[in-house]
Amino acid sequence: MRTNRILAVLLPSLLLAAQASAAVSDEVFQTAEPSLSEPLSQMAVEAGALNKAYAQRLAPAEFREARPAIKVTPEMRGHGAPDAAARIQAAAKVAAGPPAAIGVLPQPVYTNALLNFEGNSAHGAAPSDVNGAVGATQYVQWVNGNAGLSIFDKTTGAALPGSPMSGNAPWAGFTGTPGADACRTSGQGDILAQYDKLAGRWVLSQFAWLNANTNTGPYYQCVAVSTTNDATGAYNRYVFTSQTAAGATVFNDYGKVGIWPDAYYFTYVLFTPLAIGNYLGPQVCGYDRAAMLAGGVATAKCKEFGTAFGPLLPSDVDGTTPPPAGSPNFLMGFDFNGAGAGNLLQLWKYSFTTDVLSARTDIPVTPFIIGCPLGSGACVAQPAAGEALDSLADRPMYRLPYRNYGSREVLVLNHSVQQPGAATNGPLGVRWYELRNPNAAVSVYQQGTYAPDTNSRWMGSVAMDKKGNVALGYSVSGSAVFTSVRYTGRLRSEPSGFLETEASIIAGTGSQTGTFNRWGDYSSMSIDPTDDCTFWYTQQYIATTGSFNWKTRIASFKFKNCTP
Repeated sequence: MRTNRILAVLLPSLLLAAQASAAVSDEVFQTAEPSLSEPLSQMAVEAGALNKAYAQRLAPAEFREARPAIKVTPEMRGHGAPDAAARIQAAAKVAAGPPAAIGVLPQPVYTNALLNFEGNSAHGAAPSDVNGAVGATQYVQWVNGNAGLSIFDKTTGAALPGSPMSGNAPWAGFTGTPGADACRTSGQGDILAQYDKLAGRWVLSQFAWLNANTNTGPYYQCVAVSTTNDATGAYNRYVFTSQTAAGATVFNDYGKVGIWPDAYYFTYVLFTPLAIGNYLGPQVCGYDRAAMLAGGVATAKCKEFGTAFGPLLPSDVDGTTPPPAGSPNFLMGFDFNGAGAGNLLQLWKYSFTTDVLSARTDIPVTPFIIGCPLGSGACVAQPAAGEALDSLADRPMYRLPYRNYGSREVLVLNHSVQQPGAATNGPLGVRWYELRNPNAAVSVYQQGTYAPDTNSRWMGSVAMDKKGNVALGYSVSGSAVFTSVRYTGRLRSEPSGFLETEASIIAGTGSQTGTFNRWGDYSSMSIDPTDDCTFWYTQQYIATTGSFNWKTRIASFKFKNCTP
């Protein structure tokens, strides 16, 4: 495993490219001038005018863009090497905690449904990358496409003036270097809308590159941190260049963020520039949270893991109690062999403050087979005329929520698996876990596979409220069921590993066709910071059979036993 170090020093607004003559070293320094944005409500007007002028020069068909799914296979990870094979074999000899529960509790999910309303729709892009977060008074949803960023009143569900707006809007007026120009004009997706509950700030991010440099890079990560808890207000903007410790340009695919006291932790799946696109393994970067909240110089520190490992997620704080002082961030993934069979989770700890990455901990779990193990990873069935849909079962699903209950620290995680006993590339279910004590002797407290019938459930997102209740949202599809949005959950007091009978958020009424099999990539279950009880879930669905015409839904609910 490589743990080379990248150190980048940035200021809000723009990033100066590293000098071509600079010597390659383990530390790479980059600086930029600070800048505070105008209110987002005003920048949306500027960004909208720019995108409208650009749209008028293009034929409608040119907006139909599907970003390819890059499945991380065991072959790409060098599976078959002694260490890789040994990981699976060794885990099989160790107790895997309580076995994964299979089955469903008979009672309907014990929640009160609250809001349920339409989010953004397709604007000629796939997948949607639909995600969102809830703050003090607003819900922010972001999807791929020309006008995919919206801010809603969380009390009524009404879109605030200016929504939807361009995803480039937070970087309107951001100038000075190719990196700043890319953020302002060429956001490319892997969008993230997060709320820093510990500070009451919004964190928006996406990757970007100038279209002329698609095959060669450089590639960037654009990050904007609000100055208040109002998502329509001003932001401190940053741009980080994606590169290795040796200074090589790399493509920062599938960025995911976790909020933590000392840093905003991002994980990436690295590839060489897209002209070749060779797999390089995961990377974690910590961006100096205190500096970004203050609008000052921000330091970035990154670690590379090498090709032996697959995509990872960073832990993300839920609730109002932070981790113990000095706690590292937790990074999780899982392993599987060439047939898609796996039996362990993987855990690392990384501290931005100390710049120390721990050794890997392998956590045995009940054996599983990833969803759609053969071919490209697209095998999810739809009714007639519908194409097979992507599973993205090679990676954990966003987020990795963390909670500190005082007497215990908890992580919850989910990924898509083949239903137990199903034929290869058969219907999918959601495997989920509750892990405890990640700062000490981590263990699987409970695990389960949610697959109540022969329809596929996948592309999930899981979270836990302040009472310890779990909620899991996901897509549902089958040969006789249009792709829909549902959720399930469990009370902390119920039998270990089991989830209750699901509830519908929206029933699909059409099949997706001609969209290159692309579906979702991820979704988002978040917790309302004001009561620490209310779950908010957003996911895509299909209303009318066709291509590039997905819609999204936003719903909130809470368990009846959770009160402020």
